[in-house]
Amino acid sequence: MNKVLQYFKDNSFNNILNQEITVFGWQNKYQHQLISSVSKYLFEDLAINDNIAPLNDNNRPGTVKPKQYITIHDTGDADPIHSAKFWSETVFNQSWEQRPGEIVPYACSYQYVVDNEGVYHNIPDQEVAYHAGDGTRFDYVLYPTGVDAITSKPIITISDDGYYQLNGNTSLVKAPRIYREKNGEVLEDRVAKTTDLNDQSVLCKVVNGKYFIGETYFSSGYRYICNRGGNNNSIGIETCINEGTDLYYTWQKTAKLVAYLLDNNNLTIDDVVQHHYFSGKDCPMTIRHANLWGHFLELVKFELQIRMFMKEGFKIELVTNDKRVKANGRIIEVGTDPIRYIIRTTKDNLTEELELEIL
Repeated sequence: MNKVLQYFKDNSFNNILNQEITVFGWQNKYQHQLISSVSKYLFEDLAINDNIAPLNDNNRPGTVKPKQYITIHDTGDADPIHSAKFWSETVFNQSWEQRPGEIVPYACSYQYVVDNEGVYHNIPDQEVAYHAGDGTRFDYVLYPTGVDAITSKPIITISDDGYYQLNGNTSLVKAPRIYREKNGEVLEDRVAKTTDLNDQSVLCKVVNGKYFIGETYFSSGYRYICNRGGNNNSIGIETCINEGTDLYYTWQKTAKLVAYLLDNNNLTIDDVVQHHYFSGKDCPMTIRHANLWGHFLELVKFELQIRMFMKEGFKIELVTNDKRVKANGRIIEVGTDPIRYIIRTTKDNLTEELELEIL
């Protein structure tokens, strides 16, 4: 068995994910039956529709910045007609029709937007876009903590006097003070606590055996300590949640796009973050509330590894006669009998197959 088939065998689904989830749109929330595919890999090519917005001061300033992250959003828009094409055109035109004849200005932007029908590219990858909520005054930067690195991902807390702690060791870096005011009245002014951290924590990297912490700030709107570098140093992806969509298919298409971007920008899975990481906003809300963020990252990891195998010259195919499965691996009907399928690989004129099943 070659290494590609072994990877599929070791990382295949044992059971179909068949879960009712709540989808959160600003118009309304609705229930959706989420059904996985036969594989974590989506058996179709990545097709990107370029619809690059014109240069302007509102949503495409044209400023080039190095990219350190991939940021995942969802549109928060349940309207059935608000597709990826709709939102791509909205970025392009800097406006959208909220109601017939009512044109609303739109100053946000993001590099990509994804739905069942396609992937749309709105802002060049290396340029700044306005999607993360952290402003553009501060770039991605690392500050020395003075703490020796013991693990790659330390437990980050905040000391009683407001300094970041790494695995219990107090650092040289002070957390931002918690401060809010409204109409000139101070609502809150205190030393930060660990409970003020956003639930994805703050950037911490190991450099030459030492921990370094990224630029952080207090997001007064959402009341969390968050990270900088979202607008300036990340590639933003909006995922559509409009009612009637196959949400799992959108997530798989997004995972394929993320794997492509990680590869092209020399980034790792640790650099894939939620919008919440930069502003404290509950976004991407649907995947967060379904507790499926970890599942999504597994899809990305799988897509990235298969991408590496294909670079080595492997051709990988899905073969199945089961009418419950589309050619790309999407399951369209759940039954009581297992779904059997074959992964076929070809390299250097050698074809090998592996039969798998999922129930």
